[in-house]
Amino acid sequence: MHLCKPHILLLLIITFTIGFTCCNNISNSGVEHETLKTRSETPNGSNNEDNFGIDISHHNGVINWGKVAETTSLLFVYIKATEGSNYIDPLYHNNLRDAKEKGFKVGSYHFFRMTSSAHDQFDNFKKNVDSTKQDLIPMVDVETNDNFSNKELRDSLNVFIGLIKRHYGQAPMIYATNKSYNQICGGLYGAYHLYIGRYGKNPPSLKGKGQYTIWQYTESARIDGIPKPVDKAVFNKEYTINDILLRK
Repeated sequence: MHLCKPHILLLLIITFTIGFTCCNNISNSGVEHETLKTRSETPNGSNNEDNFGIDISHHNGVINWGKVAETTSLLFVYIKATEGSNYIDPLYHNNLRDAKEKGFKVGSYHFFRMTSSAHDQFDNFKKNVDSTKQDLIPMVDVETNDNFSNKELRDSLNVFIGLIKRHYGQAPMIYATNKSYNQICGGLYGAYHLYIGRYGKNPPSLKGKGQYTIWQYTESARIDGIPKPVDKAVFNKEYTINDILLRK
């Protein structure tokens, strides 16, 4: 079918008007979606979104700390150093050096196992974690009892904590999932700073006295420069970075 010129002109005007309206609605919808997405990243009961940090290990891949520094303002970075009596994270020393060079406050953590003694695990950690290169107190990760009783684990953990405190001058922070803290740790470590993993919008619900200092609320955050999803955490409103700084 052929259209005459007046009809063509009228059709062009109508098409332009409809197209402009649709594009404007799509644009506004996109802005609203991004705003909701940003809000959802700040979990209930936490400090504001500026007070977040991450914990990483070699499982996150080779990190481009320059890219991270360009795009993300991290308040802290905890880096896996050791596990058990002889394991050293293969990327620990590189991550520590590069993150510090980019101005991030760094701390180191040990994954606690019952397959070796507390003294042997402490020796492994001490050999690799130089206190002069740390900004934050050490952290011990407690997630498994390796089929020992929970009491046996706590007895060994208490020895490890004492050794850390004597060497580094401050007690370590304790990392645990909400479940492992309540069950394995028995809710008995409320006197220490607690870094608790509980994914979602609801904050940790801890057995016993004390409260969490840091809440790891997702394991799937995406940060430019980190190849794989990363754990992201925020401070309890009652705490700040100053509470976990390692005194020199």
